[in-house]
This record gives sequence, C-alpha cells and structure tokens, in this order.
Amino acid sequence: MPTVIHSTLRAFSRTIFEAVGTPPNIALVVANSLVDANLAGHDSHGVLRLPGYCGSLRDGDIVPDARAALIRRDRATAIVDGALGWGQPAMQLATDTTVELAREHGLGATVVRRCYHVGRVAPYVETVARAGMIGLAMSNAGPGVAPFGGRQRVLGTNPFAWSMPIGGRSDPLTFDIATAAIAEGKLRVARANGRPVDPTMLVDRDGKPTSDPNDFFAGGAILPFGGHKGNGISILAQMLGRSLAGMDTTGFDGPRGANGPIVLAIDPTCFTTAEEFATEVAAQAMQICSSRPADGVEEVLLPGEIERRTVHHRLDRGIPIPDTTWSELDELARSLGVEMIEGGIEVEA
Repeated sequence: MPTVIHSTLRAFSRTIFEAVGTPPNIALVVANSLVDANLAGHDSHGVLRLPGYCGSLRDGDIVPDARAALIRRDRATAIVDGALGWGQPAMQLATDTTVELAREHGLGATVVRRCYHVGRVAPYVETVARAGMIGLAMSNAGPGVAPFGGRQRVLGTNPFAWSMPIGGRSDPLTFDIATAAIAEGKLRVARANGRPVDPTMLVDRDGKPTSDPNDFFAGGAILPFGGHKGNGISILAQMLGRSLAGMDTTGFDGPRGANGPIVLAIDPTCFTTAEEFATEVAAQAMQICSSRPADGVEEVLLPGEIERRTVHHRLDRGIPIPDTTWSELDELARSLGVEMIEGGIEVEA
C-alpha cells in the first residue's frame, strides 16, 4: 500500500472539503481531525471516512457551510447547535465551552444537538486535559450494535473517552474506546485490507457469529465489548445522546454519521492543587507500568501509549493507505475535479 506524509494528506483532505462547499477554516478543522486519527493509528476514523462523508453530504445529511453556535448557557452547562454541519467544529466549540464552564464552576458539561459525526473522541478530552482538567466524553451513534443477549442492531458503537494531566510529560493520559467489541470504522479497515475479524465480535444478519466484516454491511451486527459490562456503558452513552443531546439515531444505519455527544470537565483544583494531582497520577501510572508483565507480554502499557508511539512513527515514516481506500480516494477526487495526491513507497499491509 502507498504511504503519504501527513502534511500532504491534510492538504488533500482540506481541498476535498472545500470542493464540496465547506469554508476553508472549517475544512481545515475536519481535515485535521481525520489525518490526526490516521497519525494515531486509528485509520477507522481517518481519510477512509472521506467518501462516506461526501456521500452523506450528497444525501442531504450535512450542510457543508453551516457554523456551530452556542445557543444556551445555564449555570455549569451549555448547549451547542451543530446546525447540521460537520461535527468536528461543533464538538470543538462544545469542548472549549466546557473548559470555560469548569474554570468558573469547577465542573462543566456541554451537549451538541443536530450533530454529524464528530470523528475520534480522544482529541476533545485531551483538550480538556491540556487545560489542566479531567475530561470525559461519550456519544450515541447510528444503530449497528446488538444489545447484550440480542442479535438486532439497536445500539450505536457509542464512543467513551477520558483524559487527564499526568506529571512529567506534556501528553495527557488518555483512554478512548468504542463500547462495541470493534468500531464500525475498523470493520471498514478490515474489509479494505481483506482481513477477517474475531468471530466473537460480530454476528451476521441471522445472528450467527462471523469473521467476515462484509457480513456487518450486509445487515449483521457488532456485539458490545465485555458482554453485559460494555453493554451497560453503551446504554449510558445511548441514553444521554438521545435524552440530553436530542439525537435520535434510529433513522441512520451503522455506517452513517450521526452523534449526540456530551463532554464534561472536572477541575481538580477544587479538591487539590494542580501539581499534587498531576504528581499522584504520574506515581500511579509508574506503579502500573512497573508491574510484572504477563507471559508473552513485553511491557505493561498505559492507555494511549500505543497511539503516542504510532504518531511518532507515522510522522517519521508516513501514513499507510490501504489500496482499496486509495482507489476510493482517487475516484472521489476525480468526481470533484481535485488532483489526486501521489503515494510514496509501497509498504506491506
């Protein structure tokens, strides 16, 4: 598969968004969201999404030049209207607002209404952490997951993330997951690479376990991670997305982008000093990393460590793009009259 340096991929993605009517400053935000996901190794939320995003726009699900706005602020809470535009700028406004609320009240929470796909959630909670606070975020999504004990698509992949400052390093400690056994976008990556998935993650349209990612797109369903435990976290995100953010995702199928996100911030200085908090987090992190690895494991890693290392690797070596995705991007560029980028050295999938 070809590789592309991140700056080239950012410029290409921004050009695609501008070609479909997105203002340049908004196009930059959305493009950065996708490419940053690629850099972190989460190709499921990277430029693989470009054709789907543009398809949603053609179907009328997105207003490309819409601008998100803060429509309500009440005590330590706020509501952002995504205005049916791209989700990333709306979620970033919600995150910045939440930090402001927490600075004033010690706690802050913001929901986004009329919101399209917000992309990978980690960068938003990391924004909170870089402001010296504890960030949490979750969202519902289009139905693609069967509830525990079921076989029918009812829940979304429903992301859940948190982040906090950690003493001794600039990058915060971050955890970001889909509450499904596998993210829908990772099924796209597996399909693009012609790879099977763990059959404990997926059932086909008849409710039978399957390792073929194509079975999901033919009407199958993903299962929750961790059985009833992941199911419970997913239901929390589902309930808040619908009841607080007002996002009814039942009209969307799993591959379509629709989110009802909520982001929260906690200012630790309401309970301790910023320095003591970061130092304690660092001490506990060291204790975790210093624990004896299990057989066959080289080292115990903190959440987000693999992503940190992948960013450094891909900044140096470039971002690999699966051949199937490359062909889809080429087709999309041609349809919009945009010049396709050139790939670098070929690497094995």
